[in-house]
Amino acid sequence: MSQPSWPPGEPTSSKVFNERVTETFRHGVSPDWGYETPQEDTLVVVHPREPREKAPLYVVLHSAGHDVFSCVDCTKTLGNHDIYRSPDDHYGLYLDCRKNRRDWWWGGMHRRDKGLTERNSGGETMPVEKRVIDSVRWAIKRFRIDPERVYLSGNSMGGSGTLGIGMRHGDVFAAIKANVPAGIEHVAERLFFEPREIPAALKIPDPPICINYSAQNDGWSAGHDVFARAMEERKYALLFYWGPFGHANNSERIKMVNDLI
Repeated sequence: MSQPSWPPGEPTSSKVFNERVTETFRHGVSPDWGYETPQEDTLVVVHPREPREKAPLYVVLHSAGHDVFSCVDCTKTLGNHDIYRSPDDHYGLYLDCRKNRRDWWWGGMHRRDKGLTERNSGGETMPVEKRVIDSVRWAIKRFRIDPERVYLSGNSMGGSGTLGIGMRHGDVFAAIKANVPAGIEHVAERLFFEPREIPAALKIPDPPICINYSAQNDGWSAGHDVFARAMEERKYALLFYWGPFGHANNSERIKMVNDLI
């Protein structure tokens, strides 16, 4: 089998899963991403339940306990990482950061991993972040997505990546939703939260609407005071849901203490 390239060609598999056409694509790297060596990645596209023109796109970043395939598999069971389930009238785009170690944490970092912090801190986006954005742009073109209705979501590690990647790319995403994000360091670095300032020469698009679910009894929520303060001071659009639901990924469990979900 030949080495895959970028952009993806035809799907390597196509099946009906959860009554929706689901396609798997293998691809290589673009030189624009900055990877030091070649690698192969996989993305999964879930079609709307009923075919439609100019459908919205729901992009999913998985948590540390999953990869792209197990993430999609979660969607067959209500209550199992509910945020992974793309709406029936949307396309779903599922991406992966587990296969290749240098992509871990979606190019971000957290306070529990010194190595990630040293490697990925700063305002420069990592190759995996560039791959995510180009994958979204590829899907918009290939599936004739409505470019004004593209949404990014993620749980835990994927929630951290959603904040870090999504808030930097308001030209791509209309809104983002982070469920119990595992750290706010990624977004704090990429958006130059205090005491830093956005460099004058760097033009960052206005961030998308941000929806964030976090809990005071979740250790991963540490630092959200910094996040909320920065969002308010910069007048970024934020819907922030806070409650004692721990590191939950089940919407019904969250509703027990915050029914606004």
